[in-house]
Amino acid sequence: MTNAIKTPIPTTPTPAPTRPGFQPIPTRIRDVRDAQVPPLVVNPIADQNRQAVTESLTELGSRLADIHRTAAEAWLSQGEYDKALPHLETAATFAPTEMEYHHQLGFVRYITGDDVGAINSFNMVLANDNTNSEAWFNLGMVLFGQSQFAEAEDCFRKSLDHQPGDAQTWNNRGVCLWRLNRIPDARACFQRALQIDPNDQDAVYNLANVR
Repeated sequence: MTNAIKTPIPTTPTPAPTRPGFQPIPTRIRDVRDAQVPPLVVNPIADQNRQAVTESLTELGSRLADIHRTAAEAWLSQGEYDKALPHLETAATFAPTEMEYHHQLGFVRYITGDDVGAINSFNMVLANDNTNSEAWFNLGMVLFGQSQFAEAEDCFRKSLDHQPGDAQTWNNRGVCLWRLNRIPDARACFQRALQIDPNDQDAVYNLANVR
């Protein structure tokens, strides 16, 4: 008995399914790159559908931002800051007006050693709301780590303008003033911190050692 060899019959690839109402995204470059004639062409949607599509994209972006923020929280709960970082960056991209994402992104950027990125994140939060005491505090911490003591002291002072009862902020401002050789002002800050929290060991130590 012999086996017949069947000649393969060419088939046309089945096109990938597309969403109703949208033109499929091209996958083959049409021509050599030309600034006047883009190699990938997708026809725009009709004007009457533009608003509906924009609203749908906004809703989708919000949902994606929430998903990525959840993923970031999961990685952070395991101490995996480097793995949380891209998720927070994506969340902030999809929800650019959600300042909480930018604030969290600044924190994780700082933890992963990206001081410039952290400063940018905290400045974005403060550009949206300059009364955010936590953002002023965090910006002060980053600047202090870069030995920018005058700038850091200004941040801690602005944080205290909006949250005057925070002992840690008073202590940190005192340390900046200490580094700036403003000893009486530094001592007053440490004393204020201890009035708020007599058990603040950092302030206890600093007050005892300020010279």
